[in-house]
Amino acid sequence: MIKLNYFLEKIKDVKPADYLSLFPMTAALILRPFFIKKFKNTWLVCEEPFEARDNGYRFFKYMCENQPQQKCFYAIKKDSVDYKKVKNLGEVIEHGSIKHWLAYFLCRYNISSQKGGKPNAAVCSFMELNGRFKPKNVFLQHGIIINDLEWLYADRSCIKYFITSTIPEAKFIDSRFGYPRGTVRLTGMPRLDNLHDVKISPRRILIMPTWRYWFNLKSKQNENTDSNFETSEYLEKWLEILSCQKMKDLIKKYNLDVVFYPHRNMQNHIDIFKKIYSPVTVASWEDYDIQELLKSSEMMITDYSSVFFDMVYMKKLVIFYQFDEEKFRANQYAEGYFDYNSTPFGKSFKNCSDVLSELENIINSDFKVSDSYLAEHKKIFKYWDCKNSERIFLMLSGGNKGRK
Repeated sequence: MIKLNYFLEKIKDVKPADYLSLFPMTAALILRPFFIKKFKNTWLVCEEPFEARDNGYRFFKYMCENQPQQKCFYAIKKDSVDYKKVKNLGEVIEHGSIKHWLAYFLCRYNISSQKGGKPNAAVCSFMELNGRFKPKNVFLQHGIIINDLEWLYADRSCIKYFITSTIPEAKFIDSRFGYPRGTVRLTGMPRLDNLHDVKISPRRILIMPTWRYWFNLKSKQNENTDSNFETSEYLEKWLEILSCQKMKDLIKKYNLDVVFYPHRNMQNHIDIFKKIYSPVTVASWEDYDIQELLKSSEMMITDYSSVFFDMVYMKKLVIFYQFDEEKFRANQYAEGYFDYNSTPFGKSFKNCSDVLSELENIINSDFKVSDSYLAEHKKIFKYWDCKNSERIFLMLSGGNKGRK
């Protein structure tokens, strides 16, 4: 019954492109016997169709540079701004093509930072959850999980290995999401390997809120959500913090370099933010690399985005601006094990003035973290090194068969 209800809900978000993907899928099923040798024992890696800048890309880069004996393919759209940098590393497949479907059907592992990291997320999910096809999906994750994400429960996902990065995260998923023992693996995400050569751009402040389901997904729109982005509370509150006089005064007083990077699912609204009169830089997906922004920033302001853990990994402070917590919890992510109001990593506020007052306090303290921050950091991260990709490779290749 859960699977049926899940499908009935998700079908509202199916697009014409999802139906069109049935044609290359059918062609791949017909051609599959002729490509067994080509794709047998290969590892297929991807992220979103146009992206190569997250855990999938970092793992693929590691494999090409350190484990060339293992045949790997990376699936990405040819017109992506990231295409060339992946092409220069190794073999690339056009995302969603017949070749991508062939690789998906025949590879040893399908590896992605996205649950839907496949030739077509909707069609593949339908096949996998109905037992029509059972690939070995390796979920590298898009971030450290802190919320109770029902869409990642075992009865709604087909995942062979579920990669985690902190001890509390691994315990939470293992105990709550319903996967068989041995599925959840604590290795660390590949992208964290690249967060040790940090070069700070002095006084750079990164503002990076997460998205809201109800702006993009019809299945999440209801009477309790303001789904019109241009009249939403979300837009009002973030415009306020970007353009208010206090922010302008802080930028001038402390010579700040403030960068606002909308979540990738909100980048289609970026022109609205760019129209505001403010000294804040509004960063587009095409022109800025998220990881480089994270590494170069002194600290972060976010709402509920788990990307703040990348900052924590680098021992940087965070401020949480959570003006719509009740709405967010009811319509997006249910609360998990992490308490934003009781963490040494940063303080949570509901109004703009308090956020900016805390920002000034942090600036005046020279962005220093507390002893309790460092103690908690040491407690939750089992690994703090550059070997996350290596651990994942050893696990998949049989070099490390130990369970979590």
